[in-house]
Amino acid sequence: MDFPVEDISDAPMFSDKIDRMEWSELSPERYQRDYVLPLKPVIITGGLDHWAARDKWTFDYFQNQYGDMPLEIEGRRLSMAELIAEVRTSSPQSPAPYLHNYPVKNLPKELQDDIEPMPACTAPNWLDHPLITVRAPYLTYKELYIGGQGAKFPVMHYDGLHTHAFLMQIQGVKEYIGFAPDQGKYLYVRNGGNGQPNLSDVNDVDKYDPARFPEFRNAKGIRFKLHPGETLFMPSGWWHTARILSPSITVSINGANAANWSSFRRDFCRYNMPGRKFLPWALNGYLMFVGNWLSMLPPI
Repeated sequence: MDFPVEDISDAPMFSDKIDRMEWSELSPERYQRDYVLPLKPVIITGGLDHWAARDKWTFDYFQNQYGDMPLEIEGRRLSMAELIAEVRTSSPQSPAPYLHNYPVKNLPKELQDDIEPMPACTAPNWLDHPLITVRAPYLTYKELYIGGQGAKFPVMHYDGLHTHAFLMQIQGVKEYIGFAPDQGKYLYVRNGGNGQPNLSDVNDVDKYDPARFPEFRNAKGIRFKLHPGETLFMPSGWWHTARILSPSITVSINGANAANWSSFRRDFCRYNMPGRKFLPWALNGYLMFVGNWLSMLPPI
């Protein structure tokens, strides 16, 4: 079932064209050349076949095996079993609570093992390299999302620090909406770009206020569905949001490599070192050295 769309005559233009590539037929060199380096979104099929989660992670499994697991969603405390029960009956008119950005490291060890190793299309991820983790072990985020039909991600955004996003669909179908970095001028960056420049005030593309956001109608984006077993590469700087079309389980990880290292380095030094004068310069030099060194390593 598709998500209902508000009839707004001044709505942005969307294309449903996004490449879908079978990983076994896509060489790592071509993947880097055609998608990662030019920052072009792509859906990878067949990249999750090695995950135990592909077969194990059903809603029955979570409800029966981890039903007592405590959760807190938007200030509400409930168990995993209670969440799954609401997800099953969720609708656009009455959406269930949406568990999003839940740290995978907080899951039981056996669940973490079900999603290892990360798919090859997430490599190389320089954030996982010892030269980075020895100084900043917190930069890689693996996160879990569980929600029902009608739930939406709460904000249009691009990933913080200009990292890439890899979104791996295990159950259900999601609709993603994306805008290239050059469309940001139409997306009403929150607080005029002061504070968190990666957030948009336009949270719902189908029910936005044309009087408040008149330029949004000039934006051009992509709109497509992500199915079980597929991985979405959403490049650095791409604005995106998602809505759930059927009960859904998703895992995500962020990443950085040669394609976005300069943007990551700039943002990390700017937003993680406020009020310090010398340290940002030293950190910038270190990250520049790391990027130059890693870029000389053989391709994956």
